[in-house]
Amino acid sequence: MGAKDVIQTSAIVLAAGLVAQVVSDFLRTPRMIVLVAAGVVLGPHATDAVDVPLDSLGAQLVFSLGVSLILFYGGLGLSARVLARVGIGLGLLAVPGVIVTALLTGFAASAAFDLPFSQGFLIGAVLAPTDPAILIPLFERLRVRPRLVQTIVAESALNDPIGAVLALTTAAFVVGGGGSVAGAAGDFFADLGISIALGVVLGLLLALLISEHRFGIWRESPALVVGLAVAAGYVGIDSAGGSGYLGAFIAGLIAGNAEELRLPVGAEARREVDFFAQLAADLVVLVVFVILGANLPLGDMVDNAGPALAVLAVLVFVARPIVVAVCLLPDRRAVWTRPELVFLAWTRETGVVPAALVGLLVAQGVPIEEELVTVVALAVVVTLLVQSTTKPWLARRLGLIEAEQAPSGAQ
Repeated sequence: MGAKDVIQTSAIVLAAGLVAQVVSDFLRTPRMIVLVAAGVVLGPHATDAVDVPLDSLGAQLVFSLGVSLILFYGGLGLSARVLARVGIGLGLLAVPGVIVTALLTGFAASAAFDLPFSQGFLIGAVLAPTDPAILIPLFERLRVRPRLVQTIVAESALNDPIGAVLALTTAAFVVGGGGSVAGAAGDFFADLGISIALGVVLGLLLALLISEHRFGIWRESPALVVGLAVAAGYVGIDSAGGSGYLGAFIAGLIAGNAEELRLPVGAEARREVDFFAQLAADLVVLVVFVILGANLPLGDMVDNAGPALAVLAVLVFVARPIVVAVCLLPDRRAVWTRPELVFLAWTRETGVVPAALVGLLVAQGVPIEEELVTVVALAVVVTLLVQSTTKPWLARRLGLIEAEQAPSGAQ
């Protein structure tokens, strides 16, 4: 593909994103679903206007560096004080919760597709991350209890990188065709340790260099420093045997809470970092879902749709409620009510990280490409259409909507 072809494809994808935004607003449908549909229309099965295979260099760049920027943005928006108040439950949801979700969903995938459990577990690991952060505007309009919204967003940001590490570790075990389960588990926790440690170092360095401290030598160019940190961090952490995804999230979390570390960042620098990270995240989401739609194996999806829907039923109606109950009920300090637990159990939309993981795994040569693509594509469509559209009714039904405060001076 020449330079002209790359520019043409980029222009078509960006145009599709703009049109998808208008269509999703008109239809009141989640934008990701419209983007996937746009990818189908533009892909080889229809107009053949976009030809970006999942294992191509461009797609891999988006799925690796681009998603790292999304996870950095996710960490950037979290408050350390909020995390501390619900920390026990969040910690359980982020690590044990992801593993339990992958196990339960993996058993279902193994049975539904008649696969070895290791391959079924890989499907479960890819589906384990949630992506409810896309519903923030909806939550703001509904005025759902603040701690509930903050917990949902924090869980999404936390379990996205954890799920990515689990899926990539499992893929190495599946593709390698050897090793032991204990060895794979050891690799998983080693990856977590390396990623967290190097992510902390990266985040502290980033916060220092853009802060008002005397060592903040690049406080005038914070966006460039963020781009460098995420790119260099991804390569460095990956080379050290960790996950660039998790490292980027940890770095974003520390940079977003730099004031707590006595590294105050100027208001202008913080606005520039937020704007850059949000713009990058929006662009990556657009490209990921158009590419996913363009690469859907439509012929194989017909054969795999039944087993895939069975797996999703277990994920939504069995695995998620069990995980929420097991992980949050022990957190006595948070005192979760039954309506809040029900709402949390119904909140597990599938989004950009599972879609990006599919692209990375296809490039690694996993033997279940059609099953993975089908399950993730249907998970995006089903969870967004069914769960996100019913949330307003459910929140009102459970009494989770806060009363709107009257303006000052009102009678």
